[in-house]
Amino acid sequence: MAFDLNEAFQLDIAQMNLKEVHSVVFSLHKPKIPFVIWVLENPNSLLALPGKISLRHHDYIHILLGRGISSKDEAFVIGFTMGNDLKTNKLHLFIYKVFAKFLYPHPYKFSAIDLINFNLGFMYGRRIKVKQINEINFEIYQNETTGFLRNLFGINTDEIKLI
Repeated sequence: MAFDLNEAFQLDIAQMNLKEVHSVVFSLHKPKIPFVIWVLENPNSLLALPGKISLRHHDYIHILLGRGISSKDEAFVIGFTMGNDLKTNKLHLFIYKVFAKFLYPHPYKFSAIDLINFNLGFMYGRRIKVKQINEINFEIYQNETTGFLRNLFGINTDEIKLI
């Protein structure tokens, strides 16, 4: 069963600030990230691909997109951050998909359905008005409401639900 941010606690997340939502939704979710994932996705890695983002800011993207923590949600969010990063090219996508499908350990390994969600997230990331969201310093936005930030960045959760 997928974890739905809006239904999980019956909260109006759009009216809560980013810091509050993060503390409610992600306070108990502190995964240990395997090294192979850290190498490709962490901004401190010399081999990180475009779309790289810190874990906390990655959680913020989950919140802004209204996505939970299932594998298909994770795939959508990673696809979104890579798609939103204008430096991402076809080689980066190929590398990421090979690693996610064949080399990432369980439960991080992507299925065929996860790869579809990754592609959908990628396309949505390319479409929204603000680019390079992975490079934004979200610390300055922690006290803004999620609804305000979604509007600021051009994220429409109703559109995402239709995807």
